[in-house]
Formats: sequence, structure tokens, C-alpha cells
Amino acid sequence: MAEPVEHEVTRLIEAWRGGDEAARELLIERVYMNVRSIAAQSLRRMPNATLSATDLAHEALIRMLGAQGDWENRKHFFHVAAQATRQVLVDAARKRLADKRGGGAERVMLDDVLNLADPAADSDLLRIDSALRQLSTTDARRAQMVELVYFGGLSRSEVASALSVSEGTVDRDLRLARAWLKTALDS
Repeated sequence: MAEPVEHEVTRLIEAWRGGDEAARELLIERVYMNVRSIAAQSLRRMPNATLSATDLAHEALIRMLGAQGDWENRKHFFHVAAQATRQVLVDAARKRLADKRGGGAERVMLDDVLNLADPAADSDLLRIDSALRQLSTTDARRAQMVELVYFGGLSRSEVASALSVSEGTVDRDLRLARAWLKTALDS
């Protein structure tokens, strides 16, 4: 987004925090397509997900706006959007795995079976979530970078800007985070 729009989003966040409900509606209008884009990018990495980008964006926005978060600015808002997107995907995977074990059993037509998500992909997503939580306790910035890139769909230059580091630092931290995650997931 261009600089003036960034300032406008930050201004709308501040106005909403001050109690202006009209600012809330304008904020949703201004950021919806970006949140939907974040959702679509997250889903591209998960071909077996059963949510659409629109459903994922709506659920993430509902969670974010329902909590009336204390966002500092546009960058912080979109970081929270990446976190909410990740959490919606993890919750959906947990639900599908619970359903697989018999919770909420329902009758399914044979043709519909082809549209079900791969339980192995859900298990992988839960393992990645657990590993990211573990990484965040030892290296919060690297965990945040992974989240912003893989669940938020940000480019390395956007991550560098959001975290106030160089692109070289982003590249280096992402390499180290991937190696750490691979080790954690292999063990």
C-alpha cells in the first residue's frame, strides 16, 4: 500500500479506539481486500484446506474486530491479521481431526469424500503450529518472520519494513528458522 493509505489506516485505527464506530466501518472497507489477499496466500500453501479465501478472511476479521484489538498502526494490524489467519487454519485443522475421530459424525455421500481435506495435512499444520509456538519462546523475531511470510503472505521487503530490520537479516533469520523448524518437525 502507498504511504498515504498507510497513514489513513493508522488514523482510522486511532479513531476507532477513540470510540468512532464509523471509523470501524471505514477501516473494514480499507483493509478487507488486503486481509483476503493474506488469506488467499496462506491457502495457496495448503492445497487441501477446506476453507475458501473469503471464508478465511471473514473469520480472521471477525476474530480481530470482535476483540477490538489495541493496534498501533497498519503494520501491526496486518501482523495481527496474519496471526488470526494462522489461528483460524489451526482451529479448522483441529476440528477436522476431531471429526475424523468420530466427533460429530455425519452421513457423507461417496462423491463428497473426494472434497475432504487430507488428515495428514491437518496433522502437519498442527505440528507446524506447535513448533512455531516453541520457536517463539526462544526466538520470537524468527517465529514472527515465519508467520508473516507463510501465514501473512508478506514479501521479505515487507517483513523487513514491518520488523525494522534489513532484508539481509530477514533472509538470514528465515533460513535459520526453517532449519530450526525442520529439525523440530523431524524429531
